[in-house]
Amino acid sequence: MKPVYIWNVTTKVTRGVHDKWLNWLKEVYIPAFMATGCFYDAMILKLMNRDEDGDPTYAVQFYAGSAADYEQFTASHYAALNAQMRTTWGTDCYSFESALQVVN
Repeated sequence: MKPVYIWNVTTKVTRGVHDKWLNWLKEVYIPAFMATGCFYDAMILKLMNRDEDGDPTYAVQFYAGSAADYEQFTASHYAALNAQMRTTWGTDCYSFESALQVVN
């Protein structure tokens, strides 16, 4: 099996905007990542444990088939997509990103 590279975006969302944010995630944000051509698939995961405030946390994993695809994303697309999350949702969301590689 060849290596798989994952760009993981973990986001905590306030309950007040949760439904609108989740729709935006599915209809706008994930399609924008996929339109870069750097990823071949994406998966939305919801963390089962919640913080004391009860706000939900999600992880979205984007799968790249090569280091070159991942590097192209970080060099050409990451900054704009990261800014899109911040400018659209402001303090209603807190996100952080992780780069992962599948180990066989």
